[in-house]
Amino acid sequence: MTDPSLAPDFWKKCNSCKKEIPYKSRYYVCSVSTCRTKMTGFVFCSVSCWDAHVGFYNHRSAYAEEEFSPQFLEAPVQEKKETPVSEEPKKTIVFRAPTSADQVETETLVVTSKVKKLVRERSGFNSSQCFVDALTRKVVEESLKGIERAKAAGRKTVMGRDLES
Repeated sequence: MTDPSLAPDFWKKCNSCKKEIPYKSRYYVCSVSTCRTKMTGFVFCSVSCWDAHVGFYNHRSAYAEEEFSPQFLEAPVQEKKETPVSEEPKKTIVFRAPTSADQVETETLVVTSKVKKLVRERSGFNSSQCFVDALTRKVVEESLKGIERAKAAGRKTVMGRDLES
């Protein structure tokens, strides 16, 4: 058994800036599975530190996932196993209705030639410009919803999980 008085005052150190991540605080992990193994165990104190890691490891598609550090140094495993109880309550994300995409003036946000190519290859159909415009409106609507979900979660980074219903 280890002496609890010898335990550090922080949980872990950020893998980018080496700043201490305290117990019971927010930290970020990389969504790429190889960055989450016990061998690597990358943790980051901020999204900007995670972003520096992404540039170094050259991930194709990755995002930072928000986590919370444990309340204190985990006690040794006891013989009797109990069902783990989450220390952090589940968050209910409430967001206000986004501004209508019709009210947002934008240029075409999708690559028209690629959309038309996809439709033609999959169905043999042609695509009108109003289809591309409608698709752009959908992109704007989902982007606005994602922004509101990120705000509700207290983040300044819109992530892939903000698009999920």
